[in-house]
Amino acid sequence: MHRKTSILDKIGSIIPGYRGYAERDGRRNCDKQLRSILSLKLFECENILVNRINEAIKDSDKPLMRKVEICRKSINTIQSKINYAPYGESGFFSDQQIKEDELMKIYHFDLDMAEVVDEIENIILEHDIEVIMKKLSELDNVLRSRNQFIREHK
Repeated sequence: MHRKTSILDKIGSIIPGYRGYAERDGRRNCDKQLRSILSLKLFECENILVNRINEAIKDSDKPLMRKVEICRKSINTIQSKINYAPYGESGFFSDQQIKEDELMKIYHFDLDMAEVVDEIENIILEHDIEVIMKKLSELDNVLRSRNQFIREHK
């Protein structure tokens, strides 16, 4: 009998050396680890765009260069937002503890972000800047929703 993959299993598959989400004490580290991995993936996507900008410069294609640079800046901005997003776990001595169902909601946001980053990784080589920008907007919306949810429950 095949058991259904849980959200924690899905998130864990993204994180090398995964242990933390299963253990409440390790959730803060896992949260940071997941966001670091997503940030690194976006950094790699940004490097691909830098190469594309250099090609556009070499080909004297200024319109493409501008378009790709706008996309590169968007990736850089969302990467920073992910790096500095609030943790999905309240501190041990905090007055308000995040409840288990609230943590599950945060994990859903985390998984949604990971899925969109994977989609960006898969389409970055296709040269369709509009599709990449749409996915970056989707990622930014998920991150904003996640951060707002955490602020409301801390």
